[in-house]
Amino acid sequence: MLKSSVQHKVLNSLPDDRPITAIQIIENLDKCPSGFYPISRTYDQDSDADLRESSIFKSSGARYLCLSKTEGLPNFVVQEILVLTDKANPPKGFSLLNRTADSEQKAWRKKQFCYRLVNKKDIKTAVTDIIICSRLKKAPVGFSFAGELNGVTLCYKMGNVQDSQANPDSNGRNDNTGSYPPERPPKPAPLSPNSPMYPSLGNSDHDYEILRPGYPPSGPVRPAPKPPAPPVPHQHSTHTLSISHALDGVPFVVNPKFITSSSTDKFQFPRIKAKSMQQILREYDYPFTVERQT
Repeated sequence: MLKSSVQHKVLNSLPDDRPITAIQIIENLDKCPSGFYPISRTYDQDSDADLRESSIFKSSGARYLCLSKTEGLPNFVVQEILVLTDKANPPKGFSLLNRTADSEQKAWRKKQFCYRLVNKKDIKTAVTDIIICSRLKKAPVGFSFAGELNGVTLCYKMGNVQDSQANPDSNGRNDNTGSYPPERPPKPAPLSPNSPMYPSLGNSDHDYEILRPGYPPSGPVRPAPKPPAPPVPHQHSTHTLSISHALDGVPFVVNPKFITSSSTDKFQFPRIKAKSMQQILREYDYPFTVERQT
């Protein structure tokens, strides 16, 4: 248990360069959706990253951005984010985030937050991180400027989508849910030159082995069985086919004892004794009592 806890802390401390797959707005940090994590502190001042609108008449509820790198549409990632005014129309392909996920309240009245989802097989870079700056008015090094929202600055970081496929997630597993093929396994160690089966391929980049000429042997190890011998000629044989047959060599003739007249005296045909109907019924009658009982 202690080992898994330490491993979880180490993995969380490592930089997560996986692309963001979904974005939500929440009012209460304790009600962050499953699979999401909130942006609760600013990047430059480590202060509260509340994005609520200030008003002298009525104080609105808090507004926090929360991100996910596992939820959302399968194989889709966030490619770009924008902050617009309330009267501007989102560009083509952008989704508008205008409601809080926990309370279903309108996010902002004077600003709009929108983002674009793209299938990661169609792009090379995507948004991997979003930060909120309370004092900086331009993006820090390594980030791009998305816009100003209620006195703070929103910036985002881009990363390589292909490289993120091999990054481990919070459970220490590889995120290979995309359509990219896995890495090729290492090539086997070269065999010795005296190997009777495979030659040495040297430093070639083949993923297969080439058999030596003459291996395996061109013919079978043992000879094939011989065809059946031709039938023995017989004066009474009626065999006329030239192909092999299972009955080849077996003469089709009448038993000699039924041919000559002299043999008929020696052979005794069985005598069949006639029986009346009463004798047949009495001898072969069966009541089927056992069958009826079962």
